[in-house]
Amino acid sequence: MDGDFILEQANKKVIANRPEAAQPIGRDVYNWLDRFTKNVKKNTRTISLLEQIAGEEIMANCQADSISAGVLKIKVKPGPYMFHIKNKSSEILKQLQTAYPAANIREIRLFCAK
Repeated sequence: MDGDFILEQANKKVIANRPEAAQPIGRDVYNWLDRFTKNVKKNTRTISLLEQIAGEEIMANCQADSISAGVLKIKVKPGPYMFHIKNKSSEILKQLQTAYPAANIREIRLFCAK
């Protein structure tokens, strides 16, 4: 009986250490594209909502630059536009978080467009 137990444990260890069966490269490409397109769709929806929330006047003077790690970066024309958008950014952030919580936007950072 002890011999059977030892053989079973050894067999489990041998099976656990075997490399996984190779999967076709198509599966890896499919998985990568799936992750990539989910991020693109999420970012596109976030920018679309930003345009709706901020309005045409604000968006005529700024542009969403990037979304990374919960930070939405916006390029803004220098001058009064920066002041105006800075004053409205907390309101815009709250509305974005309410309208699309899956985007996980935690912060809006503004910087001057050159």
